[in-house]
Amino acid sequence: MNERPISAEERGLLILLAVAVLASGILFYTTRPVSPPASSGNRSGEPIVLEDVAVVVPIFRDPAPIDPNRATVDELVRLPGIGEVLAGRIIAYRDANGRFETIDDLLNVRGIGPNVLDGFRDQVAIGDESAKAPVDQ
Repeated sequence: MNERPISAEERGLLILLAVAVLASGILFYTTRPVSPPASSGNRSGEPIVLEDVAVVVPIFRDPAPIDPNRATVDELVRLPGIGEVLAGRIIAYRDANGRFETIDDLLNVRGIGPNVLDGFRDQVAIGDESAKAPVDQ
């Protein structure tokens, strides 16, 4: 085979690309070794197809908890188990009955039961909860 050596610029670009893929959190793996196609080489423009390759893309959670006393429908639908209808009910309940004092007050909204609430409990916080927490002196 007449393979040309890789230039320093190409090596640098490959390293930069590898670092970018690692930094993005995307992981490629295969369940078994795959031998290259039995052709004389890959001509430009032909796709390379590998069998049993999985791509894992990380899902990043919004680090800031959602306050149901201030949240919009768009923010509430990001919670697991909450669609537009249930988000609308949360806002309607809040408008009719005032602010939620605790996260468990969300159980008063029709359609939110213990299982639904447990599915997003760690992603919500009442705005003043940190101020209510006892301070060690």
